[in-house]
Amino acid sequence: MKKKLFCFALVVLLIGSMVTFLGCSKKEAATSAPKPRVLKLGHKMNATHSWHKASLMLADLVKEGTKGEIEIQIYPNSELGDQKQMTEAAQIAVLDLLLGAPAEFVSFIPEIGVLDLPFIFRDYDHAFKALDTVGWDFDKAFQTKNLKLLSTWNTGFKNLSNSKKEIKSINDLKGLKIRIAGNPVLIDTVKALGANAISIPWSETYIALQQGTADAQFNPAGPMVDAKIYEVQKYYSPNLVIQYGAEQLVMSLKTWNSLTAEQQKIFLAAADKAKEYQRKESMLEEEKALQKMKDFGCVVTDVPQTVLDDVKRLLTPVAEKYGDPAMIKKLQDVK
Repeated sequence: MKKKLFCFALVVLLIGSMVTFLGCSKKEAATSAPKPRVLKLGHKMNATHSWHKASLMLADLVKEGTKGEIEIQIYPNSELGDQKQMTEAAQIAVLDLLLGAPAEFVSFIPEIGVLDLPFIFRDYDHAFKALDTVGWDFDKAFQTKNLKLLSTWNTGFKNLSNSKKEIKSINDLKGLKIRIAGNPVLIDTVKALGANAISIPWSETYIALQQGTADAQFNPAGPMVDAKIYEVQKYYSPNLVIQYGAEQLVMSLKTWNSLTAEQQKIFLAAADKAKEYQRKESMLEEEKALQKMKDFGCVVTDVPQTVLDDVKRLLTPVAEKYGDPAMIKKLQDVK
C-alpha cells in the first residue's frame, strides 16, 4: 500500500514539475518574443482626412505583411512639426515616414517644382498616370537628400477661394493677398496674376485668412473643409485651377536601407494599395466638401472662359522660366 502511495505521489510530483516547466517555458517564450519595430509617420491633415485613412490602411498592410514585425504610428495635424521640419527629421531618421507636397520639397529638391507649374496636367486621369510613371524619375533626387519615394497620393486640383469678391474678370485677381506654401514657382505664379503672394504654413492658414493677413488661397474643397478654411472664404471658383496638388509619401533613406529586401517589397506594395484607396477616397471627399461649402453659404461660381484664357496667357512665362522642357514634355505626353 505504501509503495502504491509513493508511486502515486511521484507521478503527481512529475506531472506538477512538467506543468511548472511548461508554464515557465511559455512565460520565457512570451517575454523573449521580439517586440515589433515601431516607425513614425507624420502628416498635416486631421484624422478624418483621406490621407489619415490611407495611412491607417498602410499601417495595417505593413503589420500584416511583416507578420507584426513592423508597426507604424501615425501623427496627424502637424503634431511632429510642419512639412519642412518633418522633412529635415526624416533626413536623419528621427522621423521615418511623411506625406509632403512638392511646394515644400522644392527647397530640398528644386527639380520637383515642375509639378507645381500651372496647367501641367489635363485632368485627374492624366495626373495619376503621369505621376505613377514619369513621377518615379524624382526618386533619384529624393535619395540624394536621404529620402526614399514610396508613392504619390492626391491633394487635388487647387482652385481659388477668397474673402473679397466673385471673380468675374482678370482684374478681380489684382491686389489679392494669396496664401501660398513658400516656393519660387508659386510666388511667381501669383505675381503673374497681379496678386500678392503671402507665404504661410498650412497650420497657420485659417488664422491668417480670418485676420486678413491673406485674402485668398488655392486648394480643393476637401482640404478647405477639413481645415475649416471655407468658414473664412466666402467665394470659391471651382474652375479657376492654377496647379495640381500631389502629395508624396516618402521614407527616411536610412530607415529604408535598414529594412530587409522582403520588407521593402512589402512597403512598396502597401504604399501602392494605400495610394489607390486614398485617391478614390479623396475624390469622394471633394464632392461632399463642395456641397458642404454651398450649404454653409459660400458663393460657388465658375469664372468666365475669358478669365481662364487670360490666366493661361499670363502664366505661360512661369512655366518657361521654371520648367525643364524635357520633363514637362514627358509629363504632358503621358496618355
